[in-house]
Amino acid sequence: MNFFYLFYKRKKTEDKVVFISRQSETPSLDFRYLINEIKTNYPQYKVEVLCKMIPASAGGKIKYAGEMFRQMKALATSKVAVLDGYCILASMLNHKSDLKIIQIWHALGAFKRFGKSILDKEGGKSSKTAAAFKMHNNYDLIAASGDACVPFFAEAFGQPESKFVPIGIPRMDYLTDENEKIRLRGNVFARYPQLDNGKKNILYVPTFRDNEADTKALREATEELINRVNYTEYNLIVKHHVVDTNKEEIYIDSRMNKTVGEYFTGMDFMAVADYVVTDYSSVLYEALLRDLPLYIYCFDSDKYIDERGFYIDFWRDLPAMYSKNAKGICDFISGGMRCDAEKEQSFKQAYVNKRFKSITAIYGIIIDELIKNRYDGRFNYGAENAAEADESVKTDETKTEQTAEKITVSDLEMFNNAEIKERISPAEPATPDFETGILPAEERNGEGADKPEDKAADMDLNDTASEEKDKSAPQPDAAETEAEKDEQN
Repeated sequence: MNFFYLFYKRKKTEDKVVFISRQSETPSLDFRYLINEIKTNYPQYKVEVLCKMIPASAGGKIKYAGEMFRQMKALATSKVAVLDGYCILASMLNHKSDLKIIQIWHALGAFKRFGKSILDKEGGKSSKTAAAFKMHNNYDLIAASGDACVPFFAEAFGQPESKFVPIGIPRMDYLTDENEKIRLRGNVFARYPQLDNGKKNILYVPTFRDNEADTKALREATEELINRVNYTEYNLIVKHHVVDTNKEEIYIDSRMNKTVGEYFTGMDFMAVADYVVTDYSSVLYEALLRDLPLYIYCFDSDKYIDERGFYIDFWRDLPAMYSKNAKGICDFISGGMRCDAEKEQSFKQAYVNKRFKSITAIYGIIIDELIKNRYDGRFNYGAENAAEADESVKTDETKTEQTAEKITVSDLEMFNNAEIKERISPAEPATPDFETGILPAEERNGEGADKPEDKAADMDLNDTASEEKDKSAPQPDAAETEAEKDEQN
């Protein structure tokens, strides 16, 4: 592939930013915010967007070769490339020295192990494959949602911690924007007016299960929850993972009063939710940014945790209430129980710390300085001048506030108003009493209650030595035909 790339590298480099994704056919929420930031505050820079999933059909794979040539040209003529997942050409090609690559991973926070953390393990790729495809090479900067995520992401990407920028990611602006929440509430209620009936809304957002047995168990657990909810006091929203059906099911008066659609993401539904129920999904970080009480419905935790593994201590670290059964979850909710506020705040500060009013504006500054070859790394993890960087941003509130006001998803008419589709050891830890779904009293009092994607999120690489050789044309690897089954929902 580098042979073909040589011809493109002869072209002149432009003051241009290219956004490349194979997560979906339309730009992700993070991409949209950044694109709008550049268009608004840095109009002197060109923007190119290449979002294309690899088709499953043989003919589609062949046609995708054309997309790879477009990516080559864009990489050869841009000064900054922004990714939201593994991009084979970004990692494998020998780029011009003035190209800077930023990785803004599609999952918020650090939760399930992925990438190089699970090489040669179940669910992961082999070390041989990772080396052959130069997995996660060539990154100059990598976004992280908080300082505590950096060591985990450094392990997953095989990159030094100094390359990480732990200031958050653009979608965190969206999740903490009250005006955006009001707009979105209106959209959801316009589509599903029955949710605006005076009852509390419970949102259930399970992650993807990748085999028939686990999928069957998920269906049964979902049915158990649907049957258990008290519909005289609550509505239930079930939002399935994008890799599953991506459908949403709305239950109002009973399990029989059901509406099915496919209009919103789990993150969207948080604008109308009063409680969020999930399992092993990084959606938990989004719920915490919305200040929503979190409940972990871990019906298959014995199997799932052993097979997958987590960066954090699943039982101790999460600011949530746990239960293996639907009764426990519903009892928590009806009893007004949630994790104590101090633990929630501490966890958010470590993993999803929104240090600046507009994270998007900071990335705009970084991209601008990368293009000008002036970025000094002051926002990077462990930077000696980090405090100075924070202070400089605080003294420039005017621009930050203007940017924050301008960045609204509804304004992105350049994409024809496309919907958001970013389907956006030590001592043994104490575990809940799964008959009641409640943690032991000593744990509950100390850290617990205060009364009141999936598959490995990494590229499917073909583990064969023959794929190490360049082809006569840069056709996509057959194993790349699946979109990353990530952790977003």
